[in-house]
Amino acid sequence: MGTKASGATKSDWFKFKRADYFAAKIILGVAVVGSVMSGLVQPVVDAITNAPLPASYTTKVTSGIELPRGATHDGLVAVDLVLQNATMGERFTQALPGLVFAGLAIAVGWLLFQLLRSTESGEPFTTRNVRRINTIALIFGAGGILAQYAEGFADSMVTITRRLPTTPNQFFGFSFSLEPLVAMLVILLLAEVFRRGVKLRDDVEGLV
Repeated sequence: MGTKASGATKSDWFKFKRADYFAAKIILGVAVVGSVMSGLVQPVVDAITNAPLPASYTTKVTSGIELPRGATHDGLVAVDLVLQNATMGERFTQALPGLVFAGLAIAVGWLLFQLLRSTESGEPFTTRNVRRINTIALIFGAGGILAQYAEGFADSMVTITRRLPTTPNQFFGFSFSLEPLVAMLVILLLAEVFRRGVKLRDDVEGLV
């Protein structure tokens, strides 16, 4: 009996309790609000106060950089800029990645909140939750790629502004990472686990 009691104690250690669900919802809310503040509210406040606009500019440099012996430079340098008296078009372009991230955070946050509610009520294995997890996977995959292109677009648009000199050293480029697709595959696997859980529950209920 002592062994069984010990095993029950270990399993209960990882069991979500009411306070855990409440804390998870608070953390989720803070994450979503933070994304909205930085992606939506902050650009508007900066535009109203005419704050300097941070931007990133990638260009090619072929000389003037001292390097250690045996080292070579690939010619690309990322420069952090601060645009004074930025126009509304410039502000919108630079705010675009933040707007995309905020939209993704709101969508994922709402779906996760619904998952938490259904799990807390004791009904995690439902068809609706499978659809929610699949939707989260698609948001991570497609939305993650969209966010990367938004960042590349924002950086590249700086190179054609009249504030900067027109030189052949200007460089347009987009960075691409497979991390959103990897996250999408992992979440899709989780959705498949839930789908099988739903099927198993339906089979068991059919036998009763």
